[in-house]
Amino acid sequence: MKTTLEAVIVPVGEKPYPKTLEADENGSFLRALQECVGGHIEPMGYLFDDAPTVYCNEEGKLAGSGCRPNRAVYATEAMANAGYVSPNDPSRAVKPDELYDIVFGDMVCVGFDPETGEDRDITPEERERVIKRFGSRESIESGYLEALRIQLAARHR
Repeated sequence: MKTTLEAVIVPVGEKPYPKTLEADENGSFLRALQECVGGHIEPMGYLFDDAPTVYCNEEGKLAGSGCRPNRAVYATEAMANAGYVSPNDPSRAVKPDELYDIVFGDMVCVGFDPETGEDRDITPEERERVIKRFGSRESIESGYLEALRIQLAARHR
C-alpha cells in the first residue's frame, strides 16, 4: 500500500512548491488533501484536463470561508474550442484569455490515474505545467487583482 503522495501546493500569494503527503491509517490521502486546502476538496478538472488534477476548497468562494483570492483562471484556446460557457455571457463560449474563474484558497495538484480513478504522484511534466501556469508574479497576484477589479466595477454600477 502506498503511504506517500507527491504533490504541488499553489498557495495564496506565493510560488508553487512540492510537498509529500502522508496517507492516513487506512491508506487514504483524503485527509492530507483536505489539510492542504483547509477544508473539503473540489476537483477543478478544467485547469489541466486532469493532468494534473487540481483540488481547491469547495467552500472557498462562500462568505465566511476565510479563503482569500488565489489565482485567476483565464480561458485557453482549448476551453474556447470545447465550448466552455462564458461566465460573463452564458449565451456564448468563452474567448481565449477571458477571465473564466478565480480560485480562492490554496490549491493542491496531484497526478490522476484514469484507469483506477485514483490519485497518483504528480509527474515532473505535470509539475512543470503547474509552475509555468501559476509560478509567475503576474499569476501569483492575479486572483487578488481580478477580485478587486470585480468589486470596484460592482461599486461603480
